[in-house]
Order: sequence, then structure tokens, then C-alpha cells
Amino acid sequence: MKLSKKILLGSIAGILILGAGFSASQQLKSTPITAATTSNNNTLKLIHGAYVYNKKGRRLKKYCGSWSNTHLRKGTNVQYSGTVQPIEKDSKQYYLLNDDNYNQSWLPYKKIKGKYYYSIGHGGYINAANVNEIDGQPLYVANATVTLKPANIHTGLTGGYIGSGTSRTLVKPGQKLKVDCITKIPDGNSRSKVYRIAGTTDAFIYIGNIKTQPRQKLATYTMYTYVGLKQNSNTYNIATILNPKTTNKNVTLAKDEDIPVIREIYVWVPNDNKAELFYRLNYYTPEATSDFHKTIANQLFYIKAADTMYLSGPQLTPANTPEEARTDAKVATAADKQDLQKLLDQAKTITASANYKNELYVNTYKARYDEALKQAKTVNSSTSASITEVKEAVWYLTTQQQALLNASKSGNGVIEDTMPVN
Repeated sequence: MKLSKKILLGSIAGILILGAGFSASQQLKSTPITAATTSNNNTLKLIHGAYVYNKKGRRLKKYCGSWSNTHLRKGTNVQYSGTVQPIEKDSKQYYLLNDDNYNQSWLPYKKIKGKYYYSIGHGGYINAANVNEIDGQPLYVANATVTLKPANIHTGLTGGYIGSGTSRTLVKPGQKLKVDCITKIPDGNSRSKVYRIAGTTDAFIYIGNIKTQPRQKLATYTMYTYVGLKQNSNTYNIATILNPKTTNKNVTLAKDEDIPVIREIYVWVPNDNKAELFYRLNYYTPEATSDFHKTIANQLFYIKAADTMYLSGPQLTPANTPEEARTDAKVATAADKQDLQKLLDQAKTITASANYKNELYVNTYKARYDEALKQAKTVNSSTSASITEVKEAVWYLTTQQQALLNASKSGNGVIEDTMPVN
């Protein structure tokens, strides 16, 4: 059902989506200061006019010998004092995202009277809230305060609860809220950009319902791991990787496509005589015409990790080692299939369970379990299946069986997703 663009709203299964934005202070009447340098090295770029303060947070009457230098214009590049340093992830209010899109760095700031300031040398400091780039890289903020648009005949906004469980939050027009992430969610036949309310897991607000957007970037949130393709990438199944003579159906995913993945494993590649990292594609239900759907329909579940870059979501780690990948490349014996057979023997009990028969789960948990069961039976009956294929079948069937049995009886069975914001 298409979501209303009013402040209504919900959780990921019935999502409220208000919008988010950062309350900007009044634009300063500023006098330009000479840019520190024409390059991006050791510079802060201002997204808003800024005053210069001393170490106690008091505005300076003169800076570098001139009153005019105490007023810095929007867009000015100002040289900073200090060194950008690596930090523990999500440990600072303002930070930079490293080239791997996961780890973080920061330019040390000084907290004065509850606000954050960067040193620009000569005893001068500027409010970090007025900065949006450091050394040409976008500045991120851990959370930002935003104000919802007021309720009136033009906006049509109304109040309501959003989120579910402990994330359930009452929001009202004109209310100030803290947001900590940005993402996209399904909204009928389209995708809508939303912010997540800080401290919640699934309370989202439409970006369009916010008076002013945050000045700095917010982290991208997705429920699942997403990677972006650095180049066109072929998709594989384990058999086509281990046996180069096998004809691959060769569905290619396009460069720059955002791909949900759920598992990272080493697979032995005989042609290269080494183990390579692969991602397993996350079972998903995109448009039926998409190449991603074709890969799932043809059971081509793997892409090379080397073709991708991390975008968002939980960081995956390899489920095995290169040495294990080499050992597991051989054909599985009956003994190797014992764990898989035990899972198959449980199928009668699972299919008789209340959750399996729950109509709410027909197109979600049940469908996923049925698909995993089908794949497992195929692998188990194969006389040429490798140990790697058997272990993957065990992992996938176990995962879907547990998801089905643990599905909330009060839920509506709709497994939604959140997607990266480009």
C-alpha cells in the first residue's frame, strides 16, 4: 500500500515516514577572509557563515589583526590546525568516512559549552556545525537536530506514532527531533528517502517533511549489507566456480548497481589455483525484469568480492578460510552430507508448524524456507556436489528454518528492506 506523505505512520512493515532536516541559524553578514589555499589540503570548507571564537567559546573582536577576519563567509576554505587521525567507528560527533566506506577518521575538535569547535590556528576556533568538508571530503555528523514542518492547510501534516516495539515514537508537527541515519524505503512503486529518529531502529520520517536539511551528511543505514559494483560483474553458482568447464548462465550485473549480500566466503578457483572471496546475494524481491531477479531465478547466488565496494549495513567477515575452501572443493561423500540430511529429516515437522501454515508468512518466511529446502534437496541428491555446496546448503536451510520458526506471531509477515541513498 502506498504510504501517505502526511506525518502518519509506522514501522518497517507499516512505515511512518516523516522528513528530516537541520535547523539552520541566521545567515551571518560576513566579510570574506582570504582562502587558506587553492588546494584541499589542511582546509575546512564552510557551508554556512561563521564567526571566529577563542578557546572559551567567546567571539573574537579581532582575528589575525583584523575585525573583518572574525566573519567568515559561506563557501570559504579555511586552513585548520591539527591532523586528521583514525578513530574507533562511531565514537565521535563529527567524523570523516574512509575510502573503504566503513572505517572513520576525525579532525580533533574542542568541545566548549556543549558545542564543537575546530581550531584554525592563532587562537581562533570555528563552530564545527558550520563546516561541511575537510580536505575536500564530506563531513559526517553522528546525529542532527531537525524540525518538522508545522501543520497547516499547505503541508497537511498531522501527528502520529511511528516505529514499533521499543522504537514506537509519538511525533507532532513543529516538533524538534534528533536523527542519526538516512536510508530509502519501499513506498508503493517507488522509493522514498527517509531519516531515522536517533535511538530507534525503525522510526523513520520523510525528508520532505522537514523544514531544513542537516548541514553535514548522516550515515547511511540499511538492515542488510549492501555493496556497490565497481564494474560489470558476472554471477556464479559454486559448481561453475569449481568446474570451469561447466557452462555458466552468465547473468551480468551492471556497474554502479547496489547489491544486497548476506554472506562472504572463500571459494576455490581452479583456474587461478587459489581461493577467492565471493559474496552470496541476499534473497530479495526486486522488479521481475531486473538482472538481479534473473540471477536468483537461475540460482546464480555469488559475485566476486573484488568487483565490489562496501556501501552500508553490517560488515561481513569470511565464513571460512582459504585453506578450508581448497579442502572443501572436492566432491562430498555421504559422511559430508550428514548434517544436511538431518535438516532434511526435520522438514516434515517444520511444514506442520503453525508458522509454516500462517497465511501472513506465505510470501516471506515460508517462501524462503521452501526455496532453501528445494536447494538443499538438490545438493543432497547430487553425486557431484562439492563439500562447499553442501556446507552452503546447510547454512542457508538452517538460516531460513530459524527465521520461520522465530517469526513474530504478531507481525504481518512483510519483510521489508532499507536501501542505500546514492
